[in-house]
Amino acid sequence: MNPHTLSTHFHNSFLARAIRNGLTLAIPFLIMGSFSLLFRNFPNDSYQYFLETWQDGGAATLLDTVYTVTLGSLAMVLCITISLSYGLLAEPDRFILYPIISICSYLAFCGGIQSQDDYIFSAEWVFTAMCITLLSCVLFRKILELGSRLERLHTTGAEYLFNLSIQSLVPAILIVLVFTVVGYLLRSIWGSSNITNFGSYIFLQIFQGISGNIFGILLYVIITHTLWFFGIHGTNTLEAVSQTLFEDKIAINQTLLTAGMAPTEIFSKTFLDTFVFLGGCGCALSFVLALCIASRKSHHRKIAHVALPSVLFNISEIAVFGFPIIFNFTMAVPFLLTPVVLTLTSTLATWFGLVPVVTQSVEWTIPLFLSGYEATGSITGSILQLFNVALGVLIYIPFIRRSEKRETQDFQQAVRRMSEDMAAGEKSGSIPLFLSHDYSDNYYAKTLAMDLSNALRRSQINLFYQPQLTAEEKVHGVEALLRWKHPVAGYIAPPVIIGLAYESGILNELSYYLLNRACKDALEIQKYTEEEIFLSYNISSKQMEEEKFFEKVNEIIQSYHLKTVHLVLEVTERAAMRVSETLSQDVKILQNYGIQFSLDDFGMGHNSILYLQEGIFSEVKLDGQLVSQIQNNERSKEIISGIIQMAGGLGLRIIAEFVETKVQRDLLLALGCELYQGYYYSRPLELSGLKEYIEEGTRH
Repeated sequence: MNPHTLSTHFHNSFLARAIRNGLTLAIPFLIMGSFSLLFRNFPNDSYQYFLETWQDGGAATLLDTVYTVTLGSLAMVLCITISLSYGLLAEPDRFILYPIISICSYLAFCGGIQSQDDYIFSAEWVFTAMCITLLSCVLFRKILELGSRLERLHTTGAEYLFNLSIQSLVPAILIVLVFTVVGYLLRSIWGSSNITNFGSYIFLQIFQGISGNIFGILLYVIITHTLWFFGIHGTNTLEAVSQTLFEDKIAINQTLLTAGMAPTEIFSKTFLDTFVFLGGCGCALSFVLALCIASRKSHHRKIAHVALPSVLFNISEIAVFGFPIIFNFTMAVPFLLTPVVLTLTSTLATWFGLVPVVTQSVEWTIPLFLSGYEATGSITGSILQLFNVALGVLIYIPFIRRSEKRETQDFQQAVRRMSEDMAAGEKSGSIPLFLSHDYSDNYYAKTLAMDLSNALRRSQINLFYQPQLTAEEKVHGVEALLRWKHPVAGYIAPPVIIGLAYESGILNELSYYLLNRACKDALEIQKYTEEEIFLSYNISSKQMEEEKFFEKVNEIIQSYHLKTVHLVLEVTERAAMRVSETLSQDVKILQNYGIQFSLDDFGMGHNSILYLQEGIFSEVKLDGQLVSQIQNNERSKEIISGIIQMAGGLGLRIIAEFVETKVQRDLLLALGCELYQGYYYSRPLELSGLKEYIEEGTRH
């Protein structure tokens, strides 16, 4: 398996999706924690004095509390959000058990909270928490899948949740017990169960004998960011290494200056913080600015705008976890490459004397430009920072675009699959439930449903109009067609929109909004023709069966006092429709007000004739498949001929859809069909285009 295939496989795996979703759910807590940290450590003496003295340090205590329960408890937050995401992906019925199992497993592995010398939910424990969370989730799922004997614990007649809980008893006991034993053994042998501590020990051994030269510094930078990429707090993990490499470098330079000699130690912790770790790990400031410049996705730009104030003060958690960069293999290259390149540029600038050697320690919260000046005592230090930030932005931009392109392609492919599934479902009579947990693209469907609801609130859903013409090429009517251009996926197929709206419970809201829009447009259409014209508006059969739906529809239509434009409510024949006595009465009321009904896709369903005998419809529209095959399929021609004769006998209008060629039109005309709709005459038009079309037809 090549690296690309491996990356793709991991990207689409349960684990990767759970991590990505978990990090996304954690964004509110990252934001709260980052800003509380920023406000608590803002580099101003007067401000810090106020925090420590106001209400006996009350302000400082409040900020510390917010930080502790959010970013300071990041291990716990991610343990919950990642396990919750995994549970929703793997087993929606018992998803709530996954966070419980994960938290209990993590606490058991750590030996509880009180037995620890440090806080086991702090950022230093994030990698350990993520490992235990994912392992416990995988084990819980696998044991449930393999443990068919657990079904013996089922109690007939007992509550659903009771049986779920009882069947989870054995897996929960086994998993918690395993992590309890493993954690105890690790503490007995190593003195700690924090995996990060083992890493610190290993890296300390690796760096023994490595001096603070350029190769040692580059190795330190690479390992630090590799750890960050996998969710490990690289800076804290390599703290002992940092002390070994950098601890006395600033002091040596200050001693040399005091003695009147030139400082010689280029590499120090302040050197990296000032010129390399700009904005935090991965040169987060460059990353955020690159997002602001190059990102085409609104949610990424929002993350960038929120993260910008914090990265200016070297707090990078919002940017790194919020994008997210963690376990994002597309972003691994710039995340590692940028600090390496900036290390080299800063080293060369110092070697050649373009920037003075760092001689002063600088607080980590000192913002850009000021920190460069304070560290070197020269404005050239600030200029080097500006150059490095710009260089980092240039490195990040192509990878951001590539990452977003992949994200866009995944979304678009999912939407295409939804459209294909809906088309297949309409033919088979088995409409897919996009928001069901069993649907393969459930995650994308939920995203699209939320976007649809938001678009409806913002009036971003529109109507296009396709003309219907007579054999004399006069405008008989128009059909209002639903159009929604999604900013990522483009135009969404109307059946998908309707399906999502129905499952989301906003179908009626969408219909009333569009009906109002159609009626408003009808008032404009009236101004461009004195002839009577029909405006077809699509409704769902499900809506027809809802109480007071037609009452609301009639109320909307009558409020516009249309004169020459007559509304036709169009329902698809393929959809199941139960003609009840109540429905018949509602229809008659609307018919008394001049509102007509049209039966779409006629000829391909099983209930065509039955619907016609109810007296509901004034118009039928030939199924597009029949029309498209009329030229080459004699059976289609015979079916259409029979439908036309029957409709004529019943006094119904016949409209042929999907008329794309003159040959099709002529064949339909020969069979007795005199109303047409299709690309041969016009594509669906916006209101402005429709008015021009009608005006042009009127002149001729």
